[in-house]
Formats: sequence, structure tokens, C-alpha cells
Amino acid sequence: MPPLEAAQCREVVLPSGWAPYAVAGDAAGNLWMTLLTPPGLARFTPADTSADGETAAAFRHERLPRGDGHPMLLTVASDGALWCTRTDDRLSRRDVSGDHTAIGLAPGSAPYGIAAAPDGGVWFTAPGLNQIGRVVTASGGITMFDLPVPDARAAMLTVDVAGRPWVALNAAGALAHVHDGAVRIVELPSGRAPAAPVGIAASAAGIWYADIAGGCVGRVDPSGSVEKISFADPACRPHAVAADPDGGCWVTLWGSAQLARITADGDVTLHQLPGREPHGLWVEDRLVWVAMETGSVVAVDKGESA
Repeated sequence: MPPLEAAQCREVVLPSGWAPYAVAGDAAGNLWMTLLTPPGLARFTPADTSADGETAAAFRHERLPRGDGHPMLLTVASDGALWCTRTDDRLSRRDVSGDHTAIGLAPGSAPYGIAAAPDGGVWFTAPGLNQIGRVVTASGGITMFDLPVPDARAAMLTVDVAGRPWVALNAAGALAHVHDGAVRIVELPSGRAPAAPVGIAASAAGIWYADIAGGCVGRVDPSGSVEKISFADPACRPHAVAADPDGGCWVTLWGSAQLARITADGDVTLHQLPGREPHGLWVEDRLVWVAMETGSVVAVDKGESA
């Protein structure tokens, strides 16, 4: 059984009624969140937090333009713009000056996963159409790719160091990636249940994924082989995964309110989190930030794993 540690962490309670989902940091040191309620983006500046923990002045809420959708996942593009997917078949872009733009997609797209590419483009999943798409930010043009597996339910998405998008296919028990314009499939091993990946993250050691049904995390190494690491609790519900610079990863365990650290060698450490329902996470040099849907963000000290 992996060690369970009391994480050196700080819980930052958000204003009443706020429910964060995804979280990402920008180059200026701000932490950005998508909020399920009240719908919109929220900015938190840790440097503005007072010594006694007062945070009211450190938060700012921004509503999304056009439409009534809720924001879901979030990414920061190479030009500093924030992009998020929305439940009303739109993408939102917020540039560094604070201007918002809404980009309409085909009806029924239901965009969810999103990730920025090194060339300035942005990739996203459209599970409602069984597709993934790419936005060319300079022109605003969108290119869609059909997935070769019916009803694959594309979930989260990442971009590797070569600029190739990888997507977790939740209902297909597989990952997919785009190479030379073609979509290729990587089948995943079953765990306690058929594989159902949700979170996915690229690292120097390969592609990490979180299997929410199987209670495990896995890695596809550069050769294409798949390694699976199971957690002791079959109901821990791994959700989001973020890569660490040393080749390991961090995973939110939605069902057990924990944060898991997996090293590049496969060693597992669990940290109990305050609150419930951890979803998105963001890895910095010394901290891992976790969005708790119950109304807070938690900063976990990476300690010796940094």
C-alpha cells in the first residue's frame, strides 16, 4: 500500500458559492480557474494574500461573453491568452489585455478538453461530434478531425513536445493522437473495470493518463508500451493528471479527496486534501494547486519530490 502523508498544504477558501473546476497559472504569477458557479473565470493572485490569510482582495471574477454556457477546462496559450471550453458549444479566449472573444462551434459539439500547442495553435475535444479540433489562432480557422472509434467520448487533451495532440477516449478504453494528419489509436489495458481514461498529460517520460473507472494511472512510453499503476482504493476515481518536470506526474483522486504523486519509477505517495471533489490541478516549481469543487483551491508543497 502506498504511503499516505499529511500534505504540507494551504487551503484558500473562495467566496461563498464559487465552485472551481479547472486551474492554470500564467506567466505573471496569477492562478486562473474556471468556475461552474457563478459561471466564468476567476483570477487569484497568491502574492496579494495577506499574512493572516485574508484573500478577499486577491480574487477577481470575469463573466464569459455571449451565451449562457458554463466554462469547463482551461489552457494558457503561448501568447499568454487564456482559452476555455464551454457547455454552450463555444470556446472562449481572453487575451492578456482582458478582452474576451467567443468562438462558436457546430451545434452539439460539447467541447471539453483543451490544450495549447507550441506553435500557437489550440487543440480541443468535441465529444458530441466524436471529433477533435484545432484552432489556428492567427486566422481563427478551425480544422476538425474525426475519431476512428464510434462514440469514443473524447475527454481531456494534451500536446506532447513534438506538438502532437493526445486525447483520452473515455468510452473507448484508449488514447488517440494525431500524427502526420492521421488519427492513431493506442489501446489501454483494463484494470478492475474496462479502461475509461479522463485526464491526460504529456511528459518527457511519455504520456500519462488517469483511468477513472479502473482506479489506476498509466503511462504510454515513447516506444508505445503501456505501464499501469493501480491505487489501493478501487473507488478513488482518478480524474485529472499533470506532468512533473522530472518525468513523474500528479493525479487528483476525485472519489477519495486525495492527491497522488507518482514518480517516473512508479512509486506512489498519497496526500489527503481538505474539502471534497478535487478536479483540475496545476504544477509549479514548488507547489501543486488543486481545484476543489466544494469551494477552495489547495496549494500542496512538492517537498522532496520537486
